[in-house]
Amino acid sequence: MISEDLILKIKEENDIVDVISEVVNLKKAGRNYVGLCPFHGEKTPSFTVSPDKQIFKCFGCGEAGNVYTFVMKNRNVTFPEAVKILGDRVNISIEEDKNNSPEKAKREKLYKINVEAARYFYKNLNNNSAAKKYFLKRGITPKTLVKFGLGYAMNGWSNLLNYLKGKGYSELDMIEAGLIIKSKNGTYYDRFRNRVIFPVFDYKGKVIGFGGRVLDDSKPKYLNSPETYVFKKGTNLYGLNFALNNFSGDTLMIVEGYMDCISLHQRGITYVVASLGTAFTPYQAKLLKRYVKKIIISYDADAAGQAATLRGLEILKNQGFDVRVLTIPDGKDPDEFVKNHGKEAFEKLIEEALPLTEYRINVESNGINFRDKEMIIKYTKKVIPILADLQPIEQDLYIKRVAEKADVSQQALYDMINRYVNRKVKNHEDMNFAQESAEKLYLEPAYIKAERVLINTMLKDISKIQSISSIMKPEEMVLNIHREIYDYILKNSQLPSEQLTKNVEMKCRDIESSKEFVKILETEIVDEENYTEAIKDCIAQIKKSKLEESKKVIMDKIRKYESEGNLEESIKLAKELVNIQREISRI
Repeated sequence: MISEDLILKIKEENDIVDVISEVVNLKKAGRNYVGLCPFHGEKTPSFTVSPDKQIFKCFGCGEAGNVYTFVMKNRNVTFPEAVKILGDRVNISIEEDKNNSPEKAKREKLYKINVEAARYFYKNLNNNSAAKKYFLKRGITPKTLVKFGLGYAMNGWSNLLNYLKGKGYSELDMIEAGLIIKSKNGTYYDRFRNRVIFPVFDYKGKVIGFGGRVLDDSKPKYLNSPETYVFKKGTNLYGLNFALNNFSGDTLMIVEGYMDCISLHQRGITYVVASLGTAFTPYQAKLLKRYVKKIIISYDADAAGQAATLRGLEILKNQGFDVRVLTIPDGKDPDEFVKNHGKEAFEKLIEEALPLTEYRINVESNGINFRDKEMIIKYTKKVIPILADLQPIEQDLYIKRVAEKADVSQQALYDMINRYVNRKVKNHEDMNFAQESAEKLYLEPAYIKAERVLINTMLKDISKIQSISSIMKPEEMVLNIHREIYDYILKNSQLPSEQLTKNVEMKCRDIESSKEFVKILETEIVDEENYTEAIKDCIAQIKKSKLEESKKVIMDKIRKYESEGNLEESIKLAKELVNIQREISRI
């Protein structure tokens, strides 16, 4: 039995856009992504994925659900199998629910061997003046060396290997931890040699891997641990454990390198993490989402750094963060700037960090000669999609700025935005054509929508649960899945709305119930203005439907009894039919 907490954790670690992108070629369309549905043949994309809601829906064939549903449907597996597949994808074992599982023992062993390696590297640093001098020359104090557990890997082929063998670890243990490498001829040797070492901790403070930097100009400059059972670069952030220590704010800063992170921490700017030398990922964004609402991103100012910043910004924006971009003058990195100018100067840069939109527009102006007509046209075409994505007040502000910078009329920009939006709307209408055609073929009974309205209203506003439940019981709903959800809502009405919704979603563990849950979420809820009448109408629709169903069953029985000549039973049922019809008339 897999616990609900683990099921929810695995779902939250698997971004639905990333999972589906492995199967479907998705393209950005506003806040969502679209592509060709993998569940039926089509030439026009009608398959939509929402990163905000973490759901998918095909407007052609009607398939819908969450990340679990997609894997179940796409791979033809059961719910537990889908949980295991997605758990393996983000390095979470469903066996970890069991206290004495082999997976848990393996994980704990890797933590222990990493701690031994970290201690060994730290001891080496104190015994090697050249390595220690490297850090001291870069302004790192002895206190910081201890705090971050910085170390040194000696210049030999089997120093760490021999040390860990002496501690009782096998070559297989070291291979699994990524600490040694097996050559083609079968011999083993240390992965890290003649490098200063940066232990990497998870957010709980456990050593999960290492980064090593050369002391000279040899290549590669940086070498990191490979992916292991406990170390996934795209799901962790360097320094997060230190940033969370006594953390009480709502902001974190993301930098590129180990030294950037360490230098800022040393100078009292402690709400800083680094992205482990990889492109920023949705998993890292989800990890940060647990702790903060605002992110400042500060990558190198070169072209590669700007590209990385834009990718990171898009991911953070999709997760709902308030995103700012810190630009360091003269192309310096945070480590170099804070060493040369100090904490106060860097904090001033933090205060001047640009909002996401302003940064994106500034990037598009790089290399543009605003006295060249062709380049101005090129610039405006690039910024139109950015401007079109803004809310009205913000849009007005930035249209004015762009118009002044490019020396074009504001009206011309508004016209371009309107044309851009209209093209997108037309494409969206084409995409939904299949859905509209399907809806004409099948008109759902009114009671189904009524039940969805009631359930979604209770999920979105838990204060409505009592008033709805006082006039309608779960067993009065028509659909089985609706009865089950309603019953669960009543039994867990003390939960906050967001948690209650997540729990209900985790109860929908088959393809059809998951599809129905998506439809519930997309159904409008009852607003305050018409609340009382709307609730009465919904309940009336449901009760009337049940009576109509009973009426149909009785009429079938009457026909059966009449064909058999059983007039006595037929007359009894006819009286029941009159009573039901009377009740229907009163609704």
